Amino acid sequence: MTRYNVPGVGLVVVALTEHRFGMTGETLMLLESVQRANGVPVSAEEHERTAQYLHALGVI
Repeated sequence: MTRYNVPGVGLVVVALTEHRFGMTGETLMLLESVQRANGVPVSAEEHERTAQYLHALGVI
């Protein structure tokens, strides 16, 4: 799990899942879960904001 300070959401802890495709060797990172530092899950809107932020950073 990794921490990110997402604009408009705050400090969150994210769980990522990596999928590797055998024939091409490519990998795909998926956002599995997002929760606040205290363990409380974020709202659906905050989850989407986090996904957009991580995509902009090139994480997913």
